[in-house]
Amino acid sequence: MPEPINTWLKKSWERSRMYNVDPAVARDAILGASEFKQYREQKEAFLREMKPTLERLANWLKSSGSVVVICDTAGYILKSMGDPVFLNETKKIHVVEGACWSEQVRGTNSAGTVIVEQKPLAVVGREHYLEENHILYCAASPIFDPHGRLLAVLNVSGYHEKYHPHILGMVDVIAREIEDRILIHRSDKQILISLYPEHKQNQQALLAVNHDGVLTGTNREAREMLQLDKSTIGNVHLSELISDVQRLLQRHDKICSNDIFALQDKTKEQSRWMASVLIDMRPHFNAPLEKRNSKQATSLRTPCTFANLYGNDRSFQTAIHLAKKAAATDYTILITGESGTGKDMVSQAIHQASLRSGKPFVAINCGAVTKSLLESELFGYEAGAFTGAKQSGHPGKFELAHGGTLFLDEIAEMPPEMQVALLRVLQDFTITRVGGTKPIRVDVRIIAATHTDLWKKVQDGSFRADLFYRLQGIHITLPPLRKRSDRLEIARFLLRNIQEELQKETLSLSPAAERLIENYAWPGNIRQLTGALREAAFLADSSMIDLVHFPSYILSDYTPHVNKHVSSLKQLENHAIMETLQKTGGNISQTARILGIGRNTLYRKLKKI
Repeated sequence: MPEPINTWLKKSWERSRMYNVDPAVARDAILGASEFKQYREQKEAFLREMKPTLERLANWLKSSGSVVVICDTAGYILKSMGDPVFLNETKKIHVVEGACWSEQVRGTNSAGTVIVEQKPLAVVGREHYLEENHILYCAASPIFDPHGRLLAVLNVSGYHEKYHPHILGMVDVIAREIEDRILIHRSDKQILISLYPEHKQNQQALLAVNHDGVLTGTNREAREMLQLDKSTIGNVHLSELISDVQRLLQRHDKICSNDIFALQDKTKEQSRWMASVLIDMRPHFNAPLEKRNSKQATSLRTPCTFANLYGNDRSFQTAIHLAKKAAATDYTILITGESGTGKDMVSQAIHQASLRSGKPFVAINCGAVTKSLLESELFGYEAGAFTGAKQSGHPGKFELAHGGTLFLDEIAEMPPEMQVALLRVLQDFTITRVGGTKPIRVDVRIIAATHTDLWKKVQDGSFRADLFYRLQGIHITLPPLRKRSDRLEIARFLLRNIQEELQKETLSLSPAAERLIENYAWPGNIRQLTGALREAAFLADSSMIDLVHFPSYILSDYTPHVNKHVSSLKQLENHAIMETLQKTGGNISQTARILGIGRNTLYRKLKKI
């Protein structure tokens, strides 16, 4: 066998010999079905995060004789998707879920070698240590978590004669996108900062810091540009890396600030950074100081009114018309509709339009509170009622809503014994605290909501018929977004609010983005559309929101009309070229170098895009 010339490849071959890998015979290292099921369940949260990107890549690769594979840090294939013919033909060399592709088992290969080298690598044809893998090309890139620890390896494989160097650049661009999304979506981030060199605006580092200014996470660009290692995360204050960060970390009135600061790198005196706060999720970030100190300010969220509910769809307008009529009464109201259709907003609007508007609006999600706690949450408890109870006792939601409205969300999830207790309250509006004996009279208007067919629940015996009838004062049904004729108008309405959040002058949708909004099913309804638009607006560098800015899990389920004569691999190539151009600020030489192609080749490909 010819010896490899490349340094990292030579080292990998040396390790393969050290592991006693036989080039002619692959070791049998595949988890059994039940064992693999248990193994993958441990990685389920991560796989859910990866799934949309994998599906989108797989759709592009479906007819190109290629597959996308995700391997964990032990080298096991957790998911493989792509061209079904290629997948079937490569089963014999173990390109299957549950197979181990570590160097110890299969010698030099892109996934196993990337785990060791922790940098993007391509292994093509006879560069593979195992002879049976010589038919393959494999291009892989590491995926790191916000602390810089290896999470997984993203790999694209196909027949070696179809390999082109740009594939490795493409895989690395997508892996970095995944890392950025993981950092952006982290629930524990409080401040997300964008940092870029003074003269390279498209080379963006992302830094997550907590309310004290301590670094809690970074993307790969930040670690490379600031020369950070794993030990830095959680142990270094931003001021140790960059000068004059006080201006950057001061509170802003919005989630996102337009302010851009020129800061000095403390480790390199000649380096200057341009920085801005992308997201500020610190508590009370949007509340004026005088409002936070006001005794009257019981909530930082502005109550929703009918003026906030936008829609020209006939079925939606019918529902809102009924809700406005219901607001003038004191009847019990049942609102049904899929999750995300705005049941909570309609309930608030009804309260605000009623004679009870000056009194409390109190909400509780009956499905989010454990069975053991729901009774004390609703009815309160006396001192010493149970272990951990406050010495002074505690009022429940009914008492807190006295004179106002109690919103019982997801009423269908209420346990049977609590349904009995609620029915008794609705009969005489008297409650008794847990551990108490004294009846307490309450004056409360009930609005209940559910995303399920409550009558079916009655028929299958999981919901009491007598409680169902008691809740049927006025029944309002909200239509799902996919059945509304005003989807595009709603999106534009929501964008106007997002403009204010992000402090952007204007936000608009490209024709492709408009087609997505019109044709996608939106299973999460208004809530999902709002979140998707907010993320797309955040990721868009200009005022124009395009298809590529929407969350990957949506794009993976969305199949717009495409020219059948354009190969999936070609689309993937074009995507990689445009993404790399964007990251290099349009620098042709740098883009060509990253993609592994010549400048003239890149010019030729750009003319065809």
